[in-house]
Parts: sequence; structure tokens; C-alpha cells
Amino acid sequence: MEKLKQNKIRITIVIIGVIVFAILLAMLHQQKQNSPEAQSSSYASSVKASSASTSIQDQNTEKAYAKKAAKMKGHVLARGTDYAFFTKWSFNEFKAYLDKWAENYAKLGQKAKYSATLDFGTSVATKNSDYDTKPLDSIYDAVKAGQYKDLGYYDTVKDFNKAHSAFDPDDIK
Repeated sequence: MEKLKQNKIRITIVIIGVIVFAILLAMLHQQKQNSPEAQSSSYASSVKASSASTSIQDQNTEKAYAKKAAKMKGHVLARGTDYAFFTKWSFNEFKAYLDKWAENYAKLGQKAKYSATLDFGTSVATKNSDYDTKPLDSIYDAVKAGQYKDLGYYDTVKDFNKAHSAFDPDDIK
């Protein structure tokens, strides 16, 4: 009977030891999961999956925009990265307009250049400021160098879409 009691005590102690050991192992595992290395790995894989999803969505959107652009007619005048306008001007008319503007701009005195603007017949104007003439000076330089295409004129909506694939053709005004 005495040996039976001792065996029960020993078995109880071993069971309690195994339980304590299991709890310590679980705590160690939890600490590893909460470590910065584990979290950064999890975060990196999440970002990668999100990026892949966004990339696929962007590609699908760009394909849809390309289909729309292929069906649309007209010349496009891009004003920066946020605005695009349909224009009735042919490329030669656009070029003639800029040549005349450049001729007049060159005749302006330095003080008058600070308040000069250019709007290409759109609601968005490029302006010099009271302190800087660079916005219009850069356009003037492009005209003088014959770089008319760099100034945002596109013969077709499809050409515009090739250069600005993330721009929705329906947003062209």
C-alpha cells in the first residue's frame, strides 16, 4: 500500500512536470511569434500579396482604358499629369499657336514675363509667378527647340493613352 502511494505521488509529480514543461514551451512559441523578425516576415508576405493583387488590378484597369481609348476620336492636349482636354487643333495648328505665342513671349520685358500665362485655350493655365519665370521659359525653350510633342499634344486618344495608361479616357474634358 505504501509503494502504491509513492507511485501515485511520483506519477502526479511527473504529470505536473509535463504540464509545466508544455506551458513553458507554449510561452516560448508565443514569444517567437511576437518577435520583430516573425512580424516583419509576416508583414512582408502580406505586402507582397497586396502588391501583386494591386498590380493585377492596375493591369486590368489599363487594358480597359486602352480599349476605351481605341474607340474614341479626337486630338488630346494634356496639361500636366492631372488634366487632359479634347482639342480641335491639328498638330500644325498647335505648332502655329505655339510659334506665335513664343514670338510674343520673346518680346515681353522681364517684368512682364513674371505675370505671363499660357492656357492653350483650356481652363488650366500655366503661369509664371512673381518670383519665377521658369514655367513659361521651359515651354518657350521647348518651342524654340522644336519639341512640340513634349508639350502635351497627341494626335489621337490612343496615342495619349500609350503615354498615360493610368489616365481614364472618360476624364478627358
